[in-house]
Amino acid sequence: MRTLLKRELTSLSLWVGTYAIAVGFIIISGVIFINEVSSQNSADLASYYANAATNLLGLVCPVLGARALAEERGNGALLVSLSWPVPRWALVLSKFIANTLLTWLLISLAWIYYSQLTHYAHPDRARAEAGYLGMLLLAMLFNAISLAVSSRCSTSVSAFFISFVVLLFLLVVKYLPGGFRDHLESFGPLNHLDPFLRGIIYFSDVAYFVILSAAGLLAATYAISRRRAGSDIQIYARRALAVAASIGVVLATPGVSNAVSGSDDLTPQKRETVSDATKGVLKKVGNVPIVITGFTQNISQGAAEINTTIRKYKAAGANISSRIIDPDVSPALAEATGITDYETYSIQVGEKKEPIDDLVESTVTSAIAQLGQAKQPAACFVQGNGERDISDPGAEGLTSFAARLRIAGYAVDKVFLTAKGAQDLVNQCAVVVEMGPRTTLAQPEMQILSDFAKANGRLIVASDSVRGNTDQMNQLLNPWGLTLSKESIRDPESLADDPAAVVSTRYPTNSPVVDVLDHDKTPVIFNNSQAVDKVPGFGDQGGGPQLTQLVQSSPKAYKVDANGKTLPNTNKVYTLAALSDSTQIQGNGTQAVQYGTILGVVGSAEVASNEYQKSFGDQEFFIRLVQHVARANDIVAAYREVGANSQFNITGPQRSSLIRKTVVFPGLAALVFVPFVLWRLKRG
Repeated sequence: MRTLLKRELTSLSLWVGTYAIAVGFIIISGVIFINEVSSQNSADLASYYANAATNLLGLVCPVLGARALAEERGNGALLVSLSWPVPRWALVLSKFIANTLLTWLLISLAWIYYSQLTHYAHPDRARAEAGYLGMLLLAMLFNAISLAVSSRCSTSVSAFFISFVVLLFLLVVKYLPGGFRDHLESFGPLNHLDPFLRGIIYFSDVAYFVILSAAGLLAATYAISRRRAGSDIQIYARRALAVAASIGVVLATPGVSNAVSGSDDLTPQKRETVSDATKGVLKKVGNVPIVITGFTQNISQGAAEINTTIRKYKAAGANISSRIIDPDVSPALAEATGITDYETYSIQVGEKKEPIDDLVESTVTSAIAQLGQAKQPAACFVQGNGERDISDPGAEGLTSFAARLRIAGYAVDKVFLTAKGAQDLVNQCAVVVEMGPRTTLAQPEMQILSDFAKANGRLIVASDSVRGNTDQMNQLLNPWGLTLSKESIRDPESLADDPAAVVSTRYPTNSPVVDVLDHDKTPVIFNNSQAVDKVPGFGDQGGGPQLTQLVQSSPKAYKVDANGKTLPNTNKVYTLAALSDSTQIQGNGTQAVQYGTILGVVGSAEVASNEYQKSFGDQEFFIRLVQHVARANDIVAAYREVGANSQFNITGPQRSSLIRKTVVFPGLAALVFVPFVLWRLKRG
């Protein structure tokens, strides 16, 4: 075996085609790498592996396979090799190892790319390492398949062409129409490669590559084995049996590989493996079916995110599946779901469902926790003091918002603070919403709200600047560091002819309440809003609740008195909505549990009214505020850092330097040995 392998490696090293392949690979690979880095401004090798190396391997491996067996069969060299007293499997295995070592050497260019990127950014080493391993396994599979095809061909041209077609089919399985893709996708290598590119190694994927590679080598060995004597019927029977065995191995491979459990997450904080908190939520939900629907193209980054999420949660024991709807291809189906925009998602647990903004673990787990509860979390709206009514379909009512809350998995209830047992009822609410009372609350009502807030409560207070009792609302808010101004805010940036309807796209923090609105530059409308200020001196000595500004006016905003008259010297930026969060964490790591009060304050109760719910981002803002304030205590540890790719803006000199160090110099290095090879050929 050692002699055969030495012969194959020597033959490859003295073949001019080896260096032609190497130079071509280096140039094309380098150009694609530079383009990926420039277009995405990302120091991440995952896109390089997916978009360049896989396609290049689909060309390199057929060439090496055709040379190894089909070309030798055509020039008679194979007959000489077969006459040697060596096992057929050793002959095939030596060619396979030699070809695989060459392709592995070419793939190792990725480490040159990685080392160069470290000079400009901080590339994710875990993704680079796992992706490199995935590419090695892919090269091993492609070489085995190419040898299997080449062993049946009599010319190198036919071997290359058929191998290329077979590998191309495997690469495009995920791009086939839906009916074909659903049945064949598990046989394609790219779905098994994707987790490697994210930094996680599933042992079932490793088994997939190993099993099919072994099957390819067995097929090649069988093709060049000595023909046993027998009748024509016996020969045909053996061939039929061999074909049936090959088909059986291919069909059984996905099932066998999926039976292999376990994984190795190389990423920091094991972010590609669900947290213990998520596992706890899934255990509570049990075997209830979970379906994530993605509104995206079948072949897109969104679809890849869905597949990754499904696999991650399946590995944790969830009964989860996915569904992809392209709004352009299936507009009626998309419209029936109520979502027609790309890159949006919905999640269904049993019979309950709600839209979600992204597939970050904390978001998905939060939705599963809420929808999977036997009893829905209750959003309780205080009534009896002129508050906005969840059953009022008029302009000032909240029926539109209440419907949206129900879709999100909440039970929407009214609560009367003067009713018997009101304190007990309030304590059962996931969040209590006081939407702009227009009359003065009785002292017992104020006491109930105050006690609820102090007892780790979740409370949202929205003001009514026209008829509300601001002093009383401030009695409730001041202990948590926030206060409402007595004057209303006006802003030149408002609806036409209505300076009271302030339009804002200013979101000063990265709070999850407004991060999506900020990303999309979606405005919100605050009508007759009051300013939300910090109580003077509050928190100056440290400690106390954390105050977070959510929405701000423009710098040209100003205050008006009760008659609408402009107050002098009041032009400045005003906060229109804020959070007071006194949350504390008990425990460490994934065992952490949060407790404490979260208070949301909005300067205008009009934000959630029917009149403005469909305007710009008002509905999105208020539903996210409710969800944030009412978030479950036991899923705080499900939050994981996303681990975004290292971003950087490549300059012209940096681009030129990368071209020299990743394309020119490696290409010249590959050509150094060509004169020696030509000299040896000339000598014969």
